[in-house]
Amino acid sequence: MIIRKMKEDDIENVAKIYLECFHGMNDIDIVKEWIRLKYLGYPANRYYVIDDGRIKGYILWVELGGFRKDAVIELEQIAVTPKEQGKGLGSKLIKESLKDIIKKLEIRGSRLKLVKVTTGIENQAQKLYKKTLNAKPVAVIPDFFRGDEVILIARSKDLNIN
Repeated sequence: MIIRKMKEDDIENVAKIYLECFHGMNDIDIVKEWIRLKYLGYPANRYYVIDDGRIKGYILWVELGGFRKDAVIELEQIAVTPKEQGKGLGSKLIKESLKDIIKKLEIRGSRLKLVKVTTGIENQAQKLYKKTLNAKPVAVIPDFFRGDEVILIARSKDLNIN
């Protein structure tokens, strides 16, 4: 099983995983178009997938505020197929893809300042972000998407990705 950068021909499979895991969009063509447009935004947007002969999950990172010396990266979306959840794949996907991003930032002459994650206040994924990134809640946005959302921040010095 490998973590690798997403390729354009992965869009269909990533869209199917999105539909299995999220309820914001439910039309496969709209989902594929959204993913395709995000994918084309590289290097500001970076997709990675878990691949072991078939795609089992994906993660989307977005660099916020331009290409700054002190980069702020948002974990915009992560999904693992329901059959594969609970096996540590989400944690592996976060850690391995973030290590690659940090390397790419260093090549560019930048450094990672912090990681931002926004998720539903009731979302169990908060535990994953707290454990994997050492992310801390800093604010709550009421009535956002499907309810209240919490913003979590993981400062570079506190990251737990080894």
